[in-house]
Amino acid sequence: MIPERYRRKLPPQWYENDVAEYHFEGSAEAIDAFNTQHEDILQQFSPWSATWGLDVWDWIYFGRKQLLSIEERRKNIQQKHWSYLGFTPSVLRAIGLSSSAFKQVQMVEDFGKKVIRYVYPIEDRFDTKNAVHAVERIRPVHCNGVAFEPVVSEKIELRDVLVVGIKEYHKVYEFRVGMTPIKRYEEVVK
Repeated sequence: MIPERYRRKLPPQWYENDVAEYHFEGSAEAIDAFNTQHEDILQQFSPWSATWGLDVWDWIYFGRKQLLSIEERRKNIQQKHWSYLGFTPSVLRAIGLSSSAFKQVQMVEDFGKKVIRYVYPIEDRFDTKNAVHAVERIRPVHCNGVAFEPVVSEKIELRDVLVVGIKEYHKVYEFRVGMTPIKRYEEVVK
């Protein structure tokens, strides 16, 4: 029986062919090995998933191999890549997201103080060192730097007394001598 993954690509007259069955069973291991090798090579085309291809990415961005761990090398390549892109809100958001473990960070531009603020939950493991280094590489002169604002995710409930007054007035044709202008007055307190 020809395996299902090959059967989908063959015409129906091949389904009962014994020679084709031997061929596909024998070549399955070589095809799987080729597919894993192909996937590994494809991963090297991105510095975020590269392992043995990081040497090439180091040479592209720095001109030499970095003697750091794989994660540190990837962070340095990412910071260098952002510095080529420039000081834009999308790059600043990407810097914040890459520095956050929970990916729940917000980038806020504080125009009055000329500061970029990152707002994130207090329980998040936010890499402030990486964010500062990345922003400092692309920061223009008019920006004063980076600020961080960890926030508590608890909701605060405020309770207060609310007084609502409802007044209903008489219509003009209902007025009589000595009547008050208010027909009904209600007050609701919560």
